[in-house]
Amino acid sequence: MGTEFERARRVAIISGKGGVGKTFITANLAATLSLNGSRVLVVDADLGLANLDILLGVTPDLSILDVIRGDQPLDKVLLQTQKGFDFLPAASGLPEGTALTQILAEGMESILGSIEDRYDFILFDAGAGVGDVVLFFAGLSDEILLVATPEPTSLMDTYAAIKILNQLHGRSGFLLVVNQTNPDHSGQIGTAVVGHLQSVISKFIDSDKKNPVRIELIGSIPMDPAIPHAIRQRQLLAEVSPDAPAASYIDHLADCLHARTAC
Repeated sequence: MGTEFERARRVAIISGKGGVGKTFITANLAATLSLNGSRVLVVDADLGLANLDILLGVTPDLSILDVIRGDQPLDKVLLQTQKGFDFLPAASGLPEGTALTQILAEGMESILGSIEDRYDFILFDAGAGVGDVVLFFAGLSDEILLVATPEPTSLMDTYAAIKILNQLHGRSGFLLVVNQTNPDHSGQIGTAVVGHLQSVISKFIDSDKKNPVRIELIGSIPMDPAIPHAIRQRQLLAEVSPDAPAASYIDHLADCLHARTAC
């Protein structure tokens, strides 16, 4: 199942703050897209504070930075996971990955250019916040997928991320997943979150713009005890609890991201 893009469709998955489930969603979304027939690469785009490898239950010896430095060939760093997708790991605790430099930017663009024809999707699991490295990956992407929770602090930081991406990169279209919603009202909560964000954006960002900012809700994922259980087991939700309520929502999210219709 390919995409309509001539090259890999790049999706930056970001969040205004940490702790909203962004990395868990990235990994499970990648696995579902792969299961549905797409060729998927996941890049741990938190280059200096990586943790996606922990969730995947792998222990990489090398990272993207080894390729950028010229110490290792790309194919020696690129991992084929048992989850169905490929994984390009980052490093943890290395200051050189936390700040955007010309060498890092040019190296990353070179890496992507050399392999993107192998894939249908490249998912960037970006770090939390809106630092230079996060903004760099957002700028490389065709789509920006924001992950938020209904908590006021998350909504405030999501709005801030949208504002910065709009002002610095001219981005006006955003996808949104609302995570950790009340299971009894998950869909309504997602709709309410979008309505709230859109209202604030219309008042403070769009007041004098010809190209208004628009948010598209593509998923509301309910709180589900199976999710923390899967994280503790360092496995995907479909591996430990395929019948969990949240699993069907992630399936729908993958369908929406692939088709971008009837979401």
